[in-house]
Amino acid sequence: MMPLIATAWVALASAAISPGPNMVAVASRGLGSGRLPALTVAAGLACGAFAWAILTAVGLGQIFALYPGLLRLLGAIGGAYLVWLGIKGWRSALTGSGGQIAPVAGAGLRHDFLHGLAVTATNPKVALLWATLSTFVGPAIQSWGGLLVFTTGSALIIFAIYGSYGLLFSTGRARGLYTRFQQMSEAVFGTLFGALGMLMINRSL
Repeated sequence: MMPLIATAWVALASAAISPGPNMVAVASRGLGSGRLPALTVAAGLACGAFAWAILTAVGLGQIFALYPGLLRLLGAIGGAYLVWLGIKGWRSALTGSGGQIAPVAGAGLRHDFLHGLAVTATNPKVALLWATLSTFVGPAIQSWGGLLVFTTGSALIIFAIYGSYGLLFSTGRARGLYTRFQQMSEAVFGTLFGALGMLMINRSL
């Protein structure tokens, strides 16, 4: 069981490190309001990961085993969403407005936490990741202890990664660099979003 859980954690960490709506949510709060709001959003993302992990362990994979076409459909939808974000990034790079990562003021701990929870609950990239993990790690978890290890470990991984992003973007140096190189940053993020989206669409075909 543990080798499969460890493999799932590696896949989870790799996906979390790459650009996506979750990272944008944390970075925007960090740029706009500093450390605490960014970490609060990261906590919401972590709790969302805990919930996704529970679904993964208790039978999400059975749905996709019965209806394999749903996984391909989810990949196509998630890929199209990321391509759209990529187009928005490049449009921002060319026009200098409407960037993906823009400073967003915190609205209180409760609101920031719920924002993180909502982002990860509606993120197609996240949904596809957990759906894929559910097809192999879900059947391996046969005990309450295994469930606790998997869900808690997944939440901690997500908080560590996005909390680090939040701390990074909340520093004055990061804010200054992003303001100075905003258009270049949007071009980079737009390219990464678009490439990841095209890859997801290609895999779903």
